Amino acid sequence: MTKDCQKGAGSEISGVPGFLAIVAGKDEFLVDRDARVYFEQAKKASGPDAEAEIISGAMIRVEDARPVELQFVDSVKTLSMFGGKRIIWLRNLNWVSDSVQSKSLDVKESLARVLAAATEAPAEISIIISASPYDGRRKDLSALKDVADEFVLHSPAAKSAFSKDDAQGEMQLALAAEHLRSLGAKFDRGVLEMLVGRVGQSTRLVLVECEKLAAYAGPGGTIREADVLLLVPPFGEGDFFEPIEALSARDLKWGMESLDRYFFNEDSSRPLLAALQNRLRLLIQIRCLVDSGDFRVSEAGLAKGQFETASSRHGPTFGSAAKSSANLFSQNPWYISNKVAPAAARFSLGELVDLQLACADCFDASNRGLDEPSVRAMFLRALAVKR
Repeated sequence: MTKDCQKGAGSEISGVPGFLAIVAGKDEFLVDRDARVYFEQAKKASGPDAEAEIISGAMIRVEDARPVELQFVDSVKTLSMFGGKRIIWLRNLNWVSDSVQSKSLDVKESLARVLAAATEAPAEISIIISASPYDGRRKDLSALKDVADEFVLHSPAAKSAFSKDDAQGEMQLALAAEHLRSLGAKFDRGVLEMLVGRVGQSTRLVLVECEKLAAYAGPGGTIREADVLLLVPPFGEGDFFEPIEALSARDLKWGMESLDRYFFNEDSSRPLLAALQNRLRLLIQIRCLVDSGDFRVSEAGLAKGQFETASSRHGPTFGSAAKSSANLFSQNPWYISNKVAPAAARFSLGELVDLQLACADCFDASNRGLDEPSVRAMFLRALAVKR
């Protein structure tokens, strides 16, 4: 949640009757979860005789907005037959997204009338509005921040999986760990981060994929990173490529099978090669620091504290703090220590440099339409023979 939040989802309702809660964000699961908390609190606070109603605010076409508007406004103006309180939840409102429909004048006018009805509701009515996806540039909902009893705006998922400021990612890691343990599944180091990295733009997908992985591992089984790469498809703007992980693990069989899967879905090797070059730039820097004695790397990566110590010593030498694969110390410490560094224990500096040069050759080969053969040859040279 952003700093703009007035109160958290678990806070006590103090405005019933006459309560208004607005929850918005890009992650539908989180928005729905927090709105449901307010809905249940409002029902409890209104007493056993209160009437509760849920109205779906989802629209597919522009014409869908008007019937929702009429239903909501009519419900707000309708008092209970027996004089009790009423709770209305306008759920899954997708009128404040970045879609063509949401930008139409008709929808904007319907939204204005809906929000006006919500703020002018009688004291016997409690209203919860949950909106997702939410375009942060829209001001329709934020204009009601001062009059709402609760206004929750969830921060969007981070642009990259290992950003230094990713509150949602940290929350999803905890949810995934709790869910997997509740399913009786064990998991290797790095599994949670890899899972969230692949589908972290959707908390619902994180939890669904946890169930899939637990079922695959079986009762008491252990989920491994390779299982995540095999079973969990990237969601949204994921930039993880299974062949890179196979290469880093120095696993020939996995590497060839991962290339089969990659080229089954992709015609061009360029996205893969670009991501591999970024990984190799980091590995070359790590390997140099290993050879100089600044790092002690193992199959598990770097021991806790090594990255921070080396950063304070060598950080200024590496240049700007702007995030770049050319600057090892601009990266997330967990990502480097646990995700990238293990491969530096499996490859020598010479092998890493040769791989980087081979990537350039593969880029040239892609210009001649030889994407798959050139990448396969590079993997075979790197994985079949260890120098």
